Amino acid sequence: MMKKIMSVAAASVLLFAAAGDSVAGSKYKPPKGPAAAGCPGDCQDQIDVLNSSQARQDEQINALQADQGRQDAQISALEGGQARQDEQIMANSARLDQHDQTLNALKNRRHDQYNPWYVKGVARLVWSGSMDIDKAEYGYKGETDTGYGLGLAGGRRFGNFRAEGEMAAQTADFATAGLSELTVKTLMLNGFYHVPVPEFWVFGRNCNTLSVYGMAGMGAGKAEVTFDDDVEDSDTGFAYKVGAGVAYDFAANMALDLGYEYMRTSSLQLGNEEHTLFNDVKTSSVNAALRYSF
Repeated sequence: MMKKIMSVAAASVLLFAAAGDSVAGSKYKPPKGPAAAGCPGDCQDQIDVLNSSQARQDEQINALQADQGRQDAQISALEGGQARQDEQIMANSARLDQHDQTLNALKNRRHDQYNPWYVKGVARLVWSGSMDIDKAEYGYKGETDTGYGLGLAGGRRFGNFRAEGEMAAQTADFATAGLSELTVKTLMLNGFYHVPVPEFWVFGRNCNTLSVYGMAGMGAGKAEVTFDDDVEDSDTGFAYKVGAGVAYDFAANMALDLGYEYMRTSSLQLGNEEHTLFNDVKTSSVNAALRYSF
């Protein structure tokens, strides 16, 4: 009995060993014959092609990653530039707001400080025109040397127009024989119209404080004549004048005027039967005036 069992076990071992050799040979051992000689080369070529394709794909991926990195860097640079531009825009906006506030403050301050009422002092260089002088039997002309005059005025501005009342006096020596001195005192109402010059370069800066003006005035004039023998005579009549000039506002409430005026008095009777008789007095003057606004 024991021998039969041992024989069956040995046969089983031999059967399993043979089956294992057959399975192992079919799974792990390369095929034999012509097929075994050609397969490794084809497989290696396919492997090489796949490896080369993989290498190209890796290169493309690396290139794409490099491009992506450059694009990211450009985007970061653009974002940084945009951020700087935004900062500059905000800074410029803040400066503009500050400038607007400053301008508004200056406008408000100028409006608060501005007063249309003003006073004016005037200094004049005076000379007479050719004045008609009648004698008992014939007539001739009378003229004066250059004299001087002073005036004081007060008035008000209405935009480009000014209206003022003025008191003035002027005197000059006669250049005509028999006559000594001529003095004219006036009380007049004057009107000025200013035309601003848009831009004017003065003292190294642009400004719009220069204007040209025309003026006219009327009132009363008193002429006093002194003869060589110290005899004096005077008369009062209607007086009028016209002129033109330039004005410069060099401060918020200060201005300088420089101009020319022609003045004439009429309906005057000066002298007596022994002296010269004047029918009118004509004078010209160059004026410099300083105005102060309250």
